[in-house]
Amino acid sequence: MSDAAGVPVKLEGRAALASAALAAVATARREVMLLSFDFDRALYGAEAFVDAIKALGLSSERARIRVLINQPRAAMKGAHRFVELGRRMPSRIEFRELNEERQISHRADWLIVDERHLIERGSPDALIARQQLDAPLAARAKAKAFMELWEESPGCTEFRVLGL
Repeated sequence: MSDAAGVPVKLEGRAALASAALAAVATARREVMLLSFDFDRALYGAEAFVDAIKALGLSSERARIRVLINQPRAAMKGAHRFVELGRRMPSRIEFRELNEERQISHRADWLIVDERHLIERGSPDALIARQQLDAPLAARAKAKAFMELWEESPGCTEFRVLGL
């Protein structure tokens, strides 16, 4: 971690990425945007992470959690608590599938919290990520790109079907 706000910090290894993602989501007050290649269960399905998402969802009627999945079929093989929570809180948590035309070009994972905090990983198999805390310019730019993808992406039917 770094003391300087907005300075990119390199995260190495799955444990560091999971810890940083949990810490960022635990600070959320309004919104979490997550773009994920395969919705990695180890990162986004951990009990503490899902509890933080649930706390945000219950904190306010305006709280929103948007999850954009590149490969929902692959993600369903590792379906986890987050998906179940989304089924119980559909007014707060929404899943969409990345538009088919964009699936090839977008392999990155982005976690954007309140348009202030940003964690990004270049590909689903990368063990190195970059985190920027209290970096509204970087986070807002990524949030804008996320919302462009979001608007052109259909709902993720795989995640709405019961009976995992």
